[in-house]
Amino acid sequence: MPGMTFRTWAKLLGATFGVAALGGASQLGLAYGLGVLRFTRTVEVTARDEWIAQLAWVAWFAMTAAAIGAAVGRSQLPKRAPAGARFVPAVVAGFGAAAILPLTMQPARGLVVPGVDPVFVVGACAALGAAVGIFAAYAVLLSAVARWSVLTLTVATWLVALASVAPSLRQGQELPSARLGVLDLSVLPDKVTDQAALFTMPALALLCGLTIGLIARGRGLSTPAIALAGLPGPALLTIAYLIAGPGAGADRYQEVPYWAAMTAAGAGVFGSVLAAVLRRGPAGAPGDGSPTAARPPLPRRDAQPDSAIAQAAGGPAPSGPAGGPPPGAGAAQAITGRASVAARAAAAAQRPEHELRPSDTGVLPSPSFDGFTPQQGRQQQQQQQGKGGELTDWVSGLGR
Repeated sequence: MPGMTFRTWAKLLGATFGVAALGGASQLGLAYGLGVLRFTRTVEVTARDEWIAQLAWVAWFAMTAAAIGAAVGRSQLPKRAPAGARFVPAVVAGFGAAAILPLTMQPARGLVVPGVDPVFVVGACAALGAAVGIFAAYAVLLSAVARWSVLTLTVATWLVALASVAPSLRQGQELPSARLGVLDLSVLPDKVTDQAALFTMPALALLCGLTIGLIARGRGLSTPAIALAGLPGPALLTIAYLIAGPGAGADRYQEVPYWAAMTAAGAGVFGSVLAAVLRRGPAGAPGDGSPTAARPPLPRRDAQPDSAIAQAAGGPAPSGPAGGPPPGAGAAQAITGRASVAARAAAAAQRPEHELRPSDTGVLPSPSFDGFTPQQGRQQQQQQQGKGGELTDWVSGLGR
């Protein structure tokens, strides 16, 4: 890609691949240690749903590992990198997440499931999760909102899993079978556990979508970006359960969380849409046009000194509250001007005709234009006209 050196590409792809592989291996190690994944046992026919529930964990580990690798590798990506340049590290993150295949297939060799090849099934779920992880990684590289959603829901899901296995960490307690995104507390009654399996994932998705939507709104993102902020993280839970399947047990051990996961993506979007359509704060709050630290008030012109005419007229004219003319000043000036004109016209009407001035009649005398007679001829003509005018005045005076 132009503008990116080989060293930049090497750092970007190396960090993405290494963190994705490390993220998948770390999550698998934690799951093995806490008893969330148990592949070294014989699964009874009546407990096949427990085996299917572990497949959802495997697929989810692969997807989140790719997203984590992309989130860390994004720091090495140029800020103005085009969308095509972001797809390459997303593919590398998917390959890094695929490192969990041998880490899951090898322990599955000791697993006995009637009618199923556990090694192949576990490997297929991990491979599908890594393939979906490519698109999750691409979304993380493309959008900061997607990165917040995936990382937030990943942490929340692990907190629920830790709370589920915490009571079994005491000595003499049997390791529980924790389901993905379900609060499986052994101290709770079975009826409460079933209800928790139905509502845990939608509740987590709703809260995460609302929180991330409010954060995106506070950062001034567009309304579509805010409304879709709650989708990426819950979508990984939905796809993980789609890969594993709903199960077929009579106790609906896997079926209940399966359908809860189908609603998780919608609940996350609903939460972020709520954040996008919530009313703004009251007047004076940020966003209503009032000056803030990030948006200072507009500059104003300083008061201008009065002109020489205004000073000669007797001082500055009265001003309004903001330094401008007082309210109604324009109308008052128009009325005063019309009254002055009427007074002058009345005074002119009382003068004799020989005392009228050009300003009274509005007619200004001007010499007639004669562009064809030479200048000397025009002067002689004007003198003759003056003499003729005097004679006319004398004659007309005899008749009075």
